[in-house]
Amino acid sequence: MSSTIEERVTPADGLLEVEYDIRRRDAEREELARDVAAQHERLHTLRATVLEELTRQRRVSIPRWPSGPKISAALVDEEEWWSKMLGRKKAA
Repeated sequence: MSSTIEERVTPADGLLEVEYDIRRRDAEREELARDVAAQHERLHTLRATVLEELTRQRRVSIPRWPSGPKISAALVDEEEWWSKMLGRKKAA
C-alpha cells in the first residue's frame, strides 16, 4: 500500500495546526514503516518456502542411474516384425 505524505504550511495556519500536522505526518511515516517491515517479512517467508519446495522437487523428481540406463534384450524379433509389417510373411 503506498501513500503520499504532503507537507504544506500556509501563513494562515496556527502553531497548533502545524504541530498537529507534524504529529500526523510522523504517525503516517511510522505506519508506512510498519507496513514495509511486514511486507518484507512476508516476502522473506515466501522466498524460504519456495526455495524449500524447489529443493524438495529437485531431490525427488530427477532419476539418476549409477552406471547409465540398462539396455534390455529386445522383446520382439525385429526381422519378423518388419517382414510382417511389409507383408512378406503371413501372420500365423
